[in-house]
Amino acid sequence: MRNGMGIIEELLGDGLAKVKVNKDQLYVACSACIGAEHVFVTAHNEIGAKEGQAVRYEVEDRHLIAGAFMCFIVPLVAALFFGIIAYEGGLSLGYEGNALTVAGVLAGLLISGLLMRQYDHVLSKNFDTKATITDIILDDEEEEDEGRSCLD
Repeated sequence: MRNGMGIIEELLGDGLAKVKVNKDQLYVACSACIGAEHVFVTAHNEIGAKEGQAVRYEVEDRHLIAGAFMCFIVPLVAALFFGIIAYEGGLSLGYEGNALTVAGVLAGLLISGLLMRQYDHVLSKNFDTKATITDIILDDEEEEDEGRSCLD
């Protein structure tokens, strides 16, 4: 179980809230948030926190290994596989293999992106991957927690 802190940006209904999280506080297996200073996490708001309140949340990490495999290993293998296939195919057709190799690598990355999207869709249907808000942080607690990471 991973813990983090954020500020409720919006109440979404159905007991959910959109929590703005500093990227340094977020635990992600994939690099989808590169370049973003803040990201948003959809979380169950069973404790009734309001917009603008600082909260603690928990995220289950039981699918971390499969997610990391899908984000890092599958694109690498797909790019390598399609690059080799395009190179060999180009040589057998009498073409110089470099341009076709690049096209094969790009095709492999595109296909792996589609696979990751499908995996995410299936995972979100079968498992509840949303965070859960566990606590409202009071001003005194924020000052105590400033120097400490919540993702230990």
